[in-house]
Amino acid sequence: MHTSTPNSRLARSLRSLLSATMLTLPLFTQAQHSIWEIGKNDHTSNEMALAPGSYKDFLAQDFGWEDRFYLVGRDSPKKDWPYVLPGPKDAWGGTSPTAGIRTHHANILFGLESTPPNGDYKLVIDLLGYQHATPPWLKITVNGKSFLEKLPRRPMDNTITGDLAGATEYVITIPVPSQLLKQGGNDISFTILEGSWLVFDQVKLTGPAGVKLIQPDKVFIRSVTPAPYELQATGVQPLLVQAAHLRGKPMLQVKLDGKQVFSQRLDTAAYLFEVPMPAVKTAQQSRYDIYADGVLLQTGKVNRSPQAKQTPAGYVDTRMGTAHSRWMIAPGPWMPFSMVKLSPDNQDAGWQAGYDPIYESVGTFSHIHEWTMAGLGTLPVNGPLKIKEGTQRSEDDGYRSQIDKSTEKAPLGSYEVVLKDYNIKAELTATTRCSFQRYTYPKGTDSRIMIDLQIPAEYGYDLKDVTLRKVSDRRIEGVSRQFTPNAWSGDVNQDYKVHFVMEFDRPVGKFGTWTNKQVSDKDIISSGPVKDAGAFV
Repeated sequence: MHTSTPNSRLARSLRSLLSATMLTLPLFTQAQHSIWEIGKNDHTSNEMALAPGSYKDFLAQDFGWEDRFYLVGRDSPKKDWPYVLPGPKDAWGGTSPTAGIRTHHANILFGLESTPPNGDYKLVIDLLGYQHATPPWLKITVNGKSFLEKLPRRPMDNTITGDLAGATEYVITIPVPSQLLKQGGNDISFTILEGSWLVFDQVKLTGPAGVKLIQPDKVFIRSVTPAPYELQATGVQPLLVQAAHLRGKPMLQVKLDGKQVFSQRLDTAAYLFEVPMPAVKTAQQSRYDIYADGVLLQTGKVNRSPQAKQTPAGYVDTRMGTAHSRWMIAPGPWMPFSMVKLSPDNQDAGWQAGYDPIYESVGTFSHIHEWTMAGLGTLPVNGPLKIKEGTQRSEDDGYRSQIDKSTEKAPLGSYEVVLKDYNIKAELTATTRCSFQRYTYPKGTDSRIMIDLQIPAEYGYDLKDVTLRKVSDRRIEGVSRQFTPNAWSGDVNQDYKVHFVMEFDRPVGKFGTWTNKQVSDKDIISSGPVKDAGAFV
């Protein structure tokens, strides 16, 4: 949960991605100290990069990438923090009919010398202004936990050009639980999921007195975690050390329980080291110490426990490369040259439709992800019947579900996630010609599966004819003729049929269909042209 505080400093509760609990909090419950800040609260952005009006140089200055960051204690706002963050509506930010939708990231890294004490922490984002006609829908992520802020429509605002005549301050205040912060590296990220630009006045983290920042020098340690696997060939459970090289060619060393187990000279790069840590047969705790050129950077404790063996295939995450991507590039799982290419879809129809890891929802699991072909979506649900999927960031207008991002897994050959709206665990895999899906529903709820033949895709299609019928208590058969006019080169039409058979491991208790938004308990037989069609069991 988080609160938004306009200039009047009246707090209001808003819904976050990861919390459905609403709570109104007082703006200050104890004395607040600035732990760090970027920019000054002076109603200008002049101390930030590109200010006051050079927003069109955003791409030329290489801002907005996922791997670029502002490091507290090293970087300067004038050089390393842009005064503006573009949204996917902004052509100057890279979005175009041929380049597709571009979402940008503004990332902050900071290190804490010790585990932060319990207290009142707040992330404060002070905005000088934002685009009024298509206001931004801002996603803020703090150490993996996401918060959403949908900014309201406001009067005309030209702060992006340096014109402050109509500027109206807008302050977003996010209460940060002390348990969310950690000793060592912490990260915060901003991205606009929908809408247009915003302009920063200041970003800061406040909290109780006595919180000390790490002052980075040659190396910054972003994270230290035990690997959730054991190397098959060596009997080692790696200690994963994520390090950012800052300057020089320092020697990085790691000690485990006082014994040096790793040494590596760094050059210009970002690193994720598998520090060799012997696997254990029972749970135990060890101490690690990390040095750069003999200077202690970080010390801490690591909990070790038996882990499953991992082969080289285990390193693959099929979500890699799916950001800012295309319909035919998705997490899968699918086999090479297969007829079934099953994958979660979380975007609306249009260029780059399909899957992007920035969105924390699933609209459907669809079976065809070829360049100009799509079709046959399925999703497990419960509760009231809804026959439309809903849009990628809407609430309660379709059967789409928010997901628990921490449960999402996309290794080779499978995909799984927990659908938060229904508390259903979905697991997917596929062969060359069919998909296998396992849904685990919470006890005491109804179980329904949506079968949607008109799904959002990069190349939209019309349903020219549909047959969808239940042929036994465990089997459904269907044919969907789909037509995309001018799919390529302005005059090449895509006309194809999707044939499918769907079988269940238990009898269907109820079967229903819909066409043109009309629900029926009958089969669909040679419907002719329809706007939408599907079934539910």
